Amino acid sequence: MIRAIIFDYDDTLVQTRKTRYNTIYKLTKEIFNANITEKEIDEAWGLPAEAFLLKLFGRFSKDIHYLWSIYIEFSKKDLNVPHLYAFEFIRKYQNSFRFGIVTSSSEKVVHRELNELQINTNLFLQIQGSEHTTVHKPNPKVFDPMFTLLMKENINKNEIVYIGDSPADYESASQFGFQFLGIAHDDRHVPYFQKENVSFVRSFIEIESVLIHGNSFGSHLNFRF
Repeated sequence: MIRAIIFDYDDTLVQTRKTRYNTIYKLTKEIFNANITEKEIDEAWGLPAEAFLLKLFGRFSKDIHYLWSIYIEFSKKDLNVPHLYAFEFIRKYQNSFRFGIVTSSSEKVVHRELNELQINTNLFLQIQGSEHTTVHKPNPKVFDPMFTLLMKENINKNEIVYIGDSPADYESASQFGFQFLGIAHDDRHVPYFQKENVSFVRSFIEIESVLIHGNSFGSHLNFRF
């Protein structure tokens, strides 16, 4: 029986890659009068927040407070966009599951974006960002703080599912002992999910069908209820 659902944030609940790549292109050009390639952003994507900024802009400045300020300034001009039905799903089942977020992004950034999207952050038991741990995905210990909270509510590992979009999400969650359900909003990680026989869906509509109604969408789904 599933009692808690924990989400990755970027590219799982919201379309961060699409939104923030544009932010980074504009910031690099307007502030540093330089260009940055998609490959360079790809190499930084998924790193903990401060490492992410230094990887992107460290050649221009090592002042993390300055980099944070300009990144937040430019991010506010490009509002993040939820994936279809993501927060509707959470609102609909808020009395059925405990929800949480575990992300490599900064907690303050996630809170700001959710407030901009008018999402009630009280829907989540915890929004765990990069500030909460000294380790990050794919290290499974990243889930220690969240699981400590869930244990206080007598929720066991086999009653928890982590939903994410990347190999690092799967590797960390499965090694920690959580169930895992991948979500592939695009084809970027589908070959990995298929090769590793990882359960995955394509949308939050399918998540509802799998978790609530117990439906299957093909051989890639071997989810444990």
